[in-house]
Amino acid sequence: MRIELNRIEEPYVFQLKNETDAICTFDANAALGGKNKGLTPMQLLAGSLAGCMSIDIVLILQKQKINPKLYQIFIDAKRKKGTPAPFESIHLIFNVDENVPLDKLERAILLSKEKYCSVSLSLNPSIQITHEVNIIS
Repeated sequence: MRIELNRIEEPYVFQLKNETDAICTFDANAALGGKNKGLTPMQLLAGSLAGCMSIDIVLILQKQKINPKLYQIFIDAKRKKGTPAPFESIHLIFNVDENVPLDKLERAILLSKEKYCSVSLSLNPSIQITHEVNIIS
């Protein structure tokens, strides 16, 4: 993997670009002088967890001939006070349609979190990662 980082605007607006020219912009928190022109690194990290797990979960469900029409995650992350301020907990709230069997989704979530998701397995084990599921009709 090779990713290029460039500062595109002072003081803290950066752009990541991969080998296929996909781009992600991020910025510092406004309290540090950021301009709200992109995700903060911590937002990107929490989003990367949800994205990585989602790829696994949807793949697992598809192998079982389950294709969610609605698939959405809200992320509620809490950070420790002070500097640095790593995550102490990340709570994922899954919203899926009523055609997704709850037991199959729960199993896919656990498999992703504990076995397949590289982001989850790269995070500090002290971070409490929890979830809940809402079936939306």
